[in-house]
Amino acid sequence: MKPTIGRIVVYNTTEEEKQALWKLGNNRQDKLPAVIVAVWGESEDSCVNLKVIVDGPHPDLWKTSIQRGDQPGGWNWPEKV
Repeated sequence: MKPTIGRIVVYNTTEEEKQALWKLGNNRQDKLPAVIVAVWGESEDSCVNLKVIVDGPHPDLWKTSIQRGDQPGGWNWPEKV
């Protein structure tokens, strides 16, 4: 699939992000939902900017130039169930 603005994806949190969110009172989640707000490139593996949705009353995270992949700090399509 090609990433486009408005699509929902899954962001893989880094250890630093998990610790920061924990200090704010959130769960230490490995994956968080995110919305694509910008796409850099025309391919399936384009970089994207994301608004990562945090569980709780805290502000969402804005992540820029994020590559697709399973690594911490990467994004992927949600799993189909």
